[in-house]
Amino acid sequence: MFRVKGADQKEYGPVGEDILRQWIQEGRMNRFSLVQKEGESGWKPLEQFPEFSEALAAVPAAVATPMATPGIGGVPVQPSRSEAVAVGDPVRAAAMVKTPALLILIMAVIGMILAVAMLGARGAMLDWVLNAGFPLDGNARSQIEQARNAGIGIMDILQALLGVAINVLVAFGAIKMQRLESWGLALTASILTVLPCAGCCCLIGIPIGIWALVVLNKPEVKAAFR
Repeated sequence: MFRVKGADQKEYGPVGEDILRQWIQEGRMNRFSLVQKEGESGWKPLEQFPEFSEALAAVPAAVATPMATPGIGGVPVQPSRSEAVAVGDPVRAAAMVKTPALLILIMAVIGMILAVAMLGARGAMLDWVLNAGFPLDGNARSQIEQARNAGIGIMDILQALLGVAINVLVAFGAIKMQRLESWGLALTASILTVLPCAGCCCLIGIPIGIWALVVLNKPEVKAAFR
């Protein structure tokens, strides 16, 4: 008996070998479809199960439909034509996420460096504000001078650590995106890239994050994640 992870990331089954062979013939599964044999842990592509080699060889594995809502006895019903999507191809999906994931990773590294650098340069930045000729009233100038004289405080350190932590999370999500692992974490990294709190170059991050979100939400890419 086997369980199948559909393109909608839901699990279906358990079903027998005959049912899986039928789904292969119908084009509902291909060699990239994730399958788990009952009694075993972890998901593996269907092509790694030798008992289905002959069935896969007999049918071109190009397009398949997602596993639909289970019907009587746990066997999914046949989905409608409108529900048909491409089954995740890891090679193609990896190529689609490669560039946005790399750009997000680069932005996260820059964000980590600047979060620390801005903490060290805090005094110099405040001096620059005071001497740059900005139209500051007496109260504003006094507050800036007090902040400069007080030096680095606990809140400044916490703010820098928060910036580093957020960018570490974004970098980790970008790496997972490149590896087609943890779709949710990859999605989180993409969302944080769009938000001002995630990086120093938020304006640059907006189109990059939106690009990543569009790619991640393509059914064939989502289905390729492990």
